Amino acid sequence: MKFDLIDWSAQDLHCFDELAPLLHTERGSGGLPLRLRKADTPGCMMQNGEATVLYSVRAQIWRELGILCGEAEHSDSFFKKEVPCYKDLGVMLDCSRNGVLTTKTVEELIRLLALMGYTSLQLYTEDTYRIDGHPYFGYQRGAYSRDELMQMDKYAAMFGIELVPCIQTLAHLECVLRWQEYADVRDIDNILLVDEPKTYELIRDMFCQMAKNLHSRRINIGMDEAHMLGLGKHLERYGYQDRMQIMLRHYRRVIDIAHEFGYEPMMWSDMFFRLATHGEYYTDGELVVDPSIRNIVGNDVTLIYWDYYTLEQEKYDHMFDSHKKICDKLAFAGGAWKWEGLCPNSWYSQAVAPVAHRSCCRSGIQQVIITAWGDNGDECSLYSVLPAFLQWAELCYNNNDNDELLEARFRTCTGGSYRDFLHLGDASVMPDNPPPGRCGVNPTRALLYQDLLGGLFDAHAEYSQADYLRACARRMEKCRDHAPQRWQYLFETQRILDGLLAEKCTLGLDIRSAYAKRDANGLLNCRKRALALLPCIEALLHAVEEQWLHENKIFGLDILQLQLGGLKERVLFAARRLQDFAQGRFERLEELDEPPLPFYGSQCTDKAVVSPAWRNIVSAGNH
Repeated sequence: MKFDLIDWSAQDLHCFDELAPLLHTERGSGGLPLRLRKADTPGCMMQNGEATVLYSVRAQIWRELGILCGEAEHSDSFFKKEVPCYKDLGVMLDCSRNGVLTTKTVEELIRLLALMGYTSLQLYTEDTYRIDGHPYFGYQRGAYSRDELMQMDKYAAMFGIELVPCIQTLAHLECVLRWQEYADVRDIDNILLVDEPKTYELIRDMFCQMAKNLHSRRINIGMDEAHMLGLGKHLERYGYQDRMQIMLRHYRRVIDIAHEFGYEPMMWSDMFFRLATHGEYYTDGELVVDPSIRNIVGNDVTLIYWDYYTLEQEKYDHMFDSHKKICDKLAFAGGAWKWEGLCPNSWYSQAVAPVAHRSCCRSGIQQVIITAWGDNGDECSLYSVLPAFLQWAELCYNNNDNDELLEARFRTCTGGSYRDFLHLGDASVMPDNPPPGRCGVNPTRALLYQDLLGGLFDAHAEYSQADYLRACARRMEKCRDHAPQRWQYLFETQRILDGLLAEKCTLGLDIRSAYAKRDANGLLNCRKRALALLPCIEALLHAVEEQWLHENKIFGLDILQLQLGGLKERVLFAARRLQDFAQGRFERLEELDEPPLPFYGSQCTDKAVVSPAWRNIVSAGNH
């Protein structure tokens, strides 16, 4: 489609040109006249041979342009009006769990988010940004330079999207605190030492750097999951102190530093709950809060209630009500599940979104952030959770997420199929865990990395999984073949993974069965099957490398290569060991003499289970 853009600014024209390839449109004289008009609510219309995009904030222009292009394919006269449920709809991208997105990837995502209607973007950077005078901060981690952050900031602002700094000022700083350079500010584990002057010098440098890098004067200061706060060097130095008071002192000092740089902070809310309830965040009971806590917290911060798990609206409602006892300024963070392995938990993301959305509307929440965490190595592609981003956008603007709408809008924004992208997560559900699946359950990481001989998850393997995974691989092949070329690598990586898992997931069971019978021929057949896994692992290794380099800087890929390379070496060793036993070189295979036990305790009878971190999958050894 061709538009004649009437009275558009140079910046508007540049944005149009950036989005035109996605929308399969162009501009020039002789096209359909298209104007921009400021209005109370966003929308678009076409009548009498002219088109208009209506917007109340700049970020809405590009969403309405996409809707206009979609509607114009079917009609030459229409009026579409939308009333957003939130003032600020944002995405948070994890750039700290080894995968640091390239500026090219961030800019591509900005274009996609612009078409969806997002207004803000946070890059979660624990130590992955450079700080002047701190050479070890972000060392060998792919840390963003000032120029890179300024470039992304400028690009986002062009579309009306605010790039909000998202840092850590208390915990989750293990990659910094590993260095001797920061020994003086380490309390315990990944937690900064509260009350230490050098800690606040470091935090001041963090704020100073971000104030130079990005225009936004909102900032996410983190402060979540500091479970051992005050129990390390702080305990040795000062003795045991009320941990809520330690938290509040630190909070107050960080807030004061933020204000020095003109920042309006937001933070994850869980520590105020955990310290008030002896460790619990998601509480069913009445939250009892000392009035002094509310006085100290005040309205100097926006508390972010984060919940990626809950399927019952009343639980969200209760948590929002509990938060209001601490602070009036609240935001909500939902999850685009990509942190449990190499494939997303697509179906769970889809199930929780409308429930959380209804509670946000009931509680008057005006800021919503969709998080795309990358725990345990950022194995999963960022783009695999695009359906979750779109679903939340349609809930915000239309209070609607029916499949027909999502499919049409997804094709407009990405060129791909919403349903096909959801199927990228099929391997996470499995036969005994149908969609949306149990919370957090994604067995793919465990099935991939567990050992063939000493498999810690053999008690959770079953033969129906192999048939199911073969079907998943066939579906991925079909999805790949009719996906736009831009997205084919996502489906190819998942096809290779599903195929490998189908052949590997029950091999440990067959090895155990043949060993118990002392069936030499059976063991040699298992050896042959093990060796047949090697080209599959090699193919996955190459696919993972390609996927990583499509999206991320080189840093962090080494971890995935080491993990998959270790898997390959253990498969080779298992094949040698099976052959040696079958040929009589050994009397026993000690690792097979021990019966497989359920990983999560004797009461766990589920087959599909949560996959822990790689180090807890590969061996029961101390490492």
